[in-house]
Order: sequence, then structure tokens, then C-alpha cells
Amino acid sequence: MNVRKWIIGSVVASGIGLCITGGIAYQYVSAMNKQLDTYVLPHTTFEDTPLGGKTKQEVEEIVQKRIDQMNQQSMRYSLQNTISTYTWQEIGVQYKGTNIADQIFKNQKGTILERYKLRKQAENGKTQQTYHLNAYLDSSKYDVFIKDKYNEIVSSPQNASLSATGPNITIIPSKDGEKVDKGKMKSLTEQAVKSINTDIQVPIAAVKPERTTEDIQNMGVKEIIAEYRTPTSGRNSNQLFNESRAAAALSNTLVAPNEVFSFNGRVGVTDAANGYKLAAAYVNGKVQQSAGGGVCQVSTTLYGAVLRADLSIEERSNHSMPVHYVPLGQDATVADYGPDFKFKNNTEHYIYLQAGIEGNQVVVRIFGTGTGKSVDISSKVVSETNNSIVAVTYKTVTQNGQVIQSGLLDRSIYKKST
Repeated sequence: MNVRKWIIGSVVASGIGLCITGGIAYQYVSAMNKQLDTYVLPHTTFEDTPLGGKTKQEVEEIVQKRIDQMNQQSMRYSLQNTISTYTWQEIGVQYKGTNIADQIFKNQKGTILERYKLRKQAENGKTQQTYHLNAYLDSSKYDVFIKDKYNEIVSSPQNASLSATGPNITIIPSKDGEKVDKGKMKSLTEQAVKSINTDIQVPIAAVKPERTTEDIQNMGVKEIIAEYRTPTSGRNSNQLFNESRAAAALSNTLVAPNEVFSFNGRVGVTDAANGYKLAAAYVNGKVQQSAGGGVCQVSTTLYGAVLRADLSIEERSNHSMPVHYVPLGQDATVADYGPDFKFKNNTEHYIYLQAGIEGNQVVVRIFGTGTGKSVDISSKVVSETNNSIVAVTYKTVTQNGQVIQSGLLDRSIYKKST
């Protein structure tokens, strides 16, 4: 490289054997200072590029050109047979040591003697200065990049669940999902920047489901603890449709220990907007066509199963008039924005509800952990007039052959149809 000539003078100074007089000395020192303030000394390099004789502006241009080149270096991320390529600039690479020009000319400062020695050593190759850019990953910029490019779940986890077919219940195992391991990916990217590596296999981390197979196994849903059936004879197609729809909404429900279950809360509004059809129903003591007619048979069948599982009844209302599918006193009416049927799971384990129409019956099964209890429900009419009927219901619970509870369960009053 063509390096500008350095003015060489003869000086004699104390300790260095140079002799120089007034005007000549002044000219020599001025010329030396100008040269060290304007040009880079010989044997100074930046990233294998000689800088000797370059001006500060020329050095800055060389450094910026190198930064531009490094910014365009590629990083390839492989994920599920897909390769995505991004530049260093896109992933947030920054550089230390960009003020090389300032540093070089700062190092060429000093006293007259210091500058003289510095120049002589550089000219003789005894002093060599080498400068480098140090690339690093800027965390804030990288975090924006990865959030935009790799923030989606690779595959969603699947919760474990229960499935009942008739009296048989099975556990459907959970399955882990996958997501990008952002912490490990950042570490790999930092290492790749340091080593100028261009390929990264995107690391994957497991995403645990909210409910694992072990969670289901620990719930204690093992067997049928109660089952109740009511006949569908006399029901028309719309009523059967509504009953089937409500039963489907009720099915596959898990109720935790001490949780209060609401029929209306689970099944929802049973109007036309939610797909229910017009059918005969009791409305204000009269039989009318109403969306959702027939749904009460499902709530009544659930009530029968809940009683026989010896769960705690929190809210129950009888119909305004007698129904034909259960004994008087053993029905449970529900209505949108009106009466609800609620019970509490007073066991130490989860329970699972299954409901549907099987043959000519509405069936509700309650699965859980058996307690060895046996429940007997009986009703009788205690009063009847021209306008009303009063029925009482009794409940007797035995366990291990001994009666542990017996007494009046509820009292129901019905209007007679006219």
C-alpha cells in the first residue's frame, strides 16, 4: 500500500543524541504533529485491512463498510423441515469497537518525545496496532425479533379426558405440545454470532397440558356410583330432540369435590336461538308450546341420579303440575332465568356425569369412587284436594348394612290440571 512519506529530520536532544536549532526544530515538530494528527501510523490494521497513511474519515468509511457487510451476514433457522433466513441486522446484532478511528488518533497523542518514539517504532515495525469489531446480540432487539417470528405454539397440547360408553369409562391420555424454547434459542444465537456460525436447529420445548393423564387418574372417577332412568313414552319428536340436546350438553361434565353444579349454568339457555325446538311445557301452571319443552325430564333424571349418589341437594323445585315420568315428589323443574337444579359434590373425589337417550329412556349416570352406600327413595301423597296435590319424599341411606340416614327429604305441592 502506498503510505505517505514521513518527513525525516535530524535532531539532537538531551538523552537521544539529536541536535536541532530554533526554526528547524519548530518546523520539524509542527510537521510531525500534523502528520500524527492527520494520518494513521504504519503497521496499523483493522480486520486485516492496512490503515497506515489513512485519514480519520477514510478509517471511518472502512469501518462502516465492514459493519454493513457484517449486517448482511445470514443466520439460518431450521424448524420442522422449514428453513428461515435472516440477516444479522434483522436478529439484532450490534457491534463494540465502532469508534476505532477515534481510538487510533487518541493513541497517537502525547508529548513531543512520546510522539517521536511512537512514530519511529511504527516506522521500524516495532509497534503494530490491530483493531477488531466485536459482534454481540442486543437482547432488546433480539427479543422483538423472536416475538414476531417464533411466538406461536408449534403444536398444541391435548388435555387428558374421560369418555363413557354406557357403563364403561375410559381415560383418553394427555399429549404434550411443542413450542420454541426461546431461552435456548437465544443462547444458540449468541454462540453463533461469536463463532460466525450460520445454521441453527431451532430448539423445541414441551408444552404441558392443563390436565395430564395422571391428573385424571388421581380424580377417582372409577365406576358408576349412581344411575337413574326415566321413560320417554308419550314424548313427541320435538321433545325428544330437546331432551337429547340438553343431555348432550350435560354429558362429559366433571364436578370437583365441594363444587356446586348448576343445571342451567351447564346446559345454558334452552331457547330457539340456541337450537331448541317448540314443544309442550308447563308455563305459569298451563301447558304451552315453548322452546325447550321436554328439557325438564333431563334435569329430573339427573335429580334422581344425584339422590341415589347421596350428593347434597342445594336447589330443587317441583313442577307446577304433576309429570308422568317419575313419582310425585321426585321431579326437578328448570327454566331459563327461573328455577334451577343445583347440587354439591360432597364426596372426596371428582364425579363425572353422562347423560343421553338410550332406547326409550333418558339415562343419567354418575361416575366416581364407590362409598358402599345404598340409597332408597320413596314418595307418597299426603294430601289431595280438587285443586292441589301434596306429596312428600323420603330418603334412607345404608352403608355396610346399617342405616346411617333416614327421614323426610322434601315436600312438593302440585296444581291439578284443568
